[in-house]
Amino acid sequence: MTYPRAAMELPLNPDFPYYLAEADLVELGDHFQQSGSVDWSRFLFFAEKLSVAPGERLIRQFDCDATVYILTHGELDVRISSAPEGPEQSIASVSPIAVIGEQSFLDDGPRTASVVAKMRSTVYRLNRAAFDEMRNEEPAVAWAFLLDIASSLSRRSRSLLAKQAGL
Repeated sequence: MTYPRAAMELPLNPDFPYYLAEADLVELGDHFQQSGSVDWSRFLFFAEKLSVAPGERLIRQFDCDATVYILTHGELDVRISSAPEGPEQSIASVSPIAVIGEQSFLDDGPRTASVVAKMRSTVYRLNRAAFDEMRNEEPAVAWAFLLDIASSLSRRSRSLLAKQAGL
């Protein structure tokens, strides 16, 4: 698959799968910690932009799916259950800019929570095949993305440890 070399070459059609909203690029560039000289518009060339309706389930707990999402607009509800068909409990609300589903993306394990849109939301979806293609064509972007995921997981782990310790 080949991609335009610059965002300006993309058609200004929101229905085009690789449409880059300027605000998304700015927000993603500001968000990703390891940006340096990485052109984050290249990340979006490999990701698919999705509009998620209120109540729509983006991720189902216990499913095996190595897809990661970047929330750029809207709000998502994170829910957990003790059994696949059991009742769910809301445990968190997620606002932009957020990486969602990174744990299963990295380890191929089952999803640890469900994620449902609270309002109309926009996410960018990156599956493993698209990431592998990005890794081959844009290794600096893939590396920076993985470093950001690792940083995010580290912050969450430290926060959970602090809560358990009562700090």
